[in-house]
Amino acid sequence: MKQSEPSTSTSQAGKEFSASKGWLTGFLKRNALLNIKITGESATADEGAAKIFPEELVKIIEDGDYSTDQVFNADETGLYWKKLPNRTYITKDENTASAHKASKDRVTLLLCSNALGDRMLKPLLINKSLRQRALKGKDLKQLSVHWMANLKAWMTTAIFTEWLNNCFVPEVEPK
Repeated sequence: MKQSEPSTSTSQAGKEFSASKGWLTGFLKRNALLNIKITGESATADEGAAKIFPEELVKIIEDGDYSTDQVFNADETGLYWKKLPNRTYITKDENTASAHKASKDRVTLLLCSNALGDRMLKPLLINKSLRQRALKGKDLKQLSVHWMANLKAWMTTAIFTEWLNNCFVPEVEPK
């Protein structure tokens, strides 16, 4: 647009456009656009246990005389690799946004590192299927992740136990 219709103002010539928060607010107001949430999901957590845990962890570390390179943290996260945004802009005349079905294409990742931060273990990827077409003929042990599967791509006790015994322990044991 800039090339096809150059600015008539000489004071603006050669300046790059940069939208400030005020400019965006004005643009949304001028065009009667609202930002609404399309879908939402709330997570629940045991807040009482979360408040107590840091003190208990410090006691365990001190009693065991562990160093920061011996203490590991593993956390899982869902990766929706085809996820649509959950917010959109609509005009003030519209009550709601058009419906869309949330994508179920997700994998779960388990990431693990020591407290010192100098040692990140090979991630665990949990997929819906163990043998993807794209991985046909490939040795799963040669991948840069530990590959496991279940029907919902969720972490289960069985998968965690298998990861702990067959992946975590061999990676952290002194050789």
